[in-house]
Amino acid sequence: MPQCGARSRPKTFGKPWKNLGDTLSMALRFGSFTFDERARELRRDGALIALSPKAFRLLELLIEARPNPVTRDALYAALWPDVVVEPGNLHGLVSEVRAAIETGIIRTVHRVGYAFTGAGSFEESARWSVVLGTDEIPLRSGENGIGRDPHGAVVIHSPDVSRHHARLTIAGPRVTLEDLGSKNGTFLGTRRVSSAIDVKPGDEILVGTTKLRLVRVDALAETATAI
Repeated sequence: MPQCGARSRPKTFGKPWKNLGDTLSMALRFGSFTFDERARELRRDGALIALSPKAFRLLELLIEARPNPVTRDALYAALWPDVVVEPGNLHGLVSEVRAAIETGIIRTVHRVGYAFTGAGSFEESARWSVVLGTDEIPLRSGENGIGRDPHGAVVIHSPDVSRHHARLTIAGPRVTLEDLGSKNGTFLGTRRVSSAIDVKPGDEILVGTTKLRLVRVDALAETATAI
């Protein structure tokens, strides 16, 4: 919990923040990292990186302002509105973000605040997801590996699933499914997959004995952003 202190600061910004939903409805890729504001995810080479909600919000604010720095007062006002906290709280969040991403991407601007310096480009945010049990897993444009590989897009911890079991490929409005020579096979409905096959929203995919269902992200957007 924030600690009380005597430090005073403005409760408002010098200028209002822009609507991040307009700017970051697409994912930002910088180096081996992907920052997806809508999915509330930070990934490195496809693997999810755990960040606390406030650390994620800090990174979000710095990315939105890039390449300009964000003042400490503005960050305090955004992260702890109407609450006075010790300076160490912000420092702790910055340290958490720096530990999660490459050194040097979050730059300290002396007597000002912090700036995001990563060079990157925006890509379309996932339009497709698969439902695995109670989890909804976003898919990216291009290839999405399915299996026990912890770096895959869809990780299934089951002994009857191969490390590299199957692959979903997203190419605009088209989604295709392939089996990667798995021992226990991949099925689309009741049909065993022997070559690349088109998958439609609502289709059920069987990976070994694990069921997945393909869905359009648009139908889940409200749930995905309600964090």
